[in-house]
Amino acid sequence: MRITGVRTITCDIPLPHPIVMGELRFDSREYVLVVLETDSGARGLGFGMTRDAPIGAIVDRNLAPLLLGQNPLMTELLWQRLYDRNLTIAGQGIFMRALSAVDIALWDLKGQVAGQPIWVLLGGARERVEVAVAGGYARDGVGLADLAREVDDYARRGFRQVKISAGKLGSDTARIRAALDALNDRAELAYDAHWAWRDLLDVVPVVREWAGLGLAFIEDPFAPELWPLAAELRRMVPIPLAMGEDAVGRWAFERLFREFLPDLVRVDATTVGGLSEAVKVCALASARGRSVLPHVFPEIHIHLAAALPAVRAVEITLPEYELEALHRLFANWIELDGGHASAPTGPGLGYALDERAVAQYTVTSTHAA
Repeated sequence: MRITGVRTITCDIPLPHPIVMGELRFDSREYVLVVLETDSGARGLGFGMTRDAPIGAIVDRNLAPLLLGQNPLMTELLWQRLYDRNLTIAGQGIFMRALSAVDIALWDLKGQVAGQPIWVLLGGARERVEVAVAGGYARDGVGLADLAREVDDYARRGFRQVKISAGKLGSDTARIRAALDALNDRAELAYDAHWAWRDLLDVVPVVREWAGLGLAFIEDPFAPELWPLAAELRRMVPIPLAMGEDAVGRWAFERLFREFLPDLVRVDATTVGGLSEAVKVCALASARGRSVLPHVFPEIHIHLAAALPAVRAVEITLPEYELEALHRLFANWIELDGGHASAPTGPGLGYALDERAVAQYTVTSTHAA
């Protein structure tokens, strides 16, 4: 079997409400789709967010020529070939997002050929996984009562792990208290800082107020260049820290674990280097006695959660809250059962594109053969 074509599609899907995270603002969600074609007729699908970067162009220019004519089942060989032949730009965020989409497509293709879901090929640990729900975004016109209603809705549906997003630090104590009151011990609450913190002098006085509230964890308080501050924060405030969401490659995680070993490890297969790299990161975390909570993309990460005992849960945002938009591109989606999800039974990823939806949101499309 050989790869005969690489199709790259970029889709931009408007959001009904802007997502604001500190200085970041998103009025839409842009995704790259990579479809690998073979001489057997089997196809593999990979995808991820572009974050408004030219991910599709990197796939076309840097990766597609190295894929054509290759055996798609040799995932480790191809990953190293793609990485090594682009060594001068490899290991960085934009390139690794492109490599991630390709690697995920290779794994989907491998599952299609084997007639097995990816989680079975990765090892197979369970058929039903816990789901953590993310939401609670701060935005204009959304007050404490709205936040309380949202997290109450999550608890009523059976989710036992709920995470809210950061707003302005000065107002977040009230938001955390409102969310905890609404949950009323039906679920644990986590808080996502989105790399927004820069200075311990500003942060510690506020966060000390949270120490007795029972937060499950604070996520990504500092950007990678400030990771050493996490150790100081944890010494001052005894709240568990989750980190690693946008770390790229196993080497970045090795550095993270060396400089600061987080209580919970975050990983994203669409940025770290694909499923091949995410599995390695999960192994590094497991060897250090740390659980892993992947970053959204449940269509991909449910395979990690079902395959590897170290993975604590699969994270989602509920479609009706319109925080993500990827679900709009699929004909079928995650099967939720209260606070759990069933692992896919179909081959590969187990999810098929809705070609009409893809066509509706496509902004660029290329094909190399």
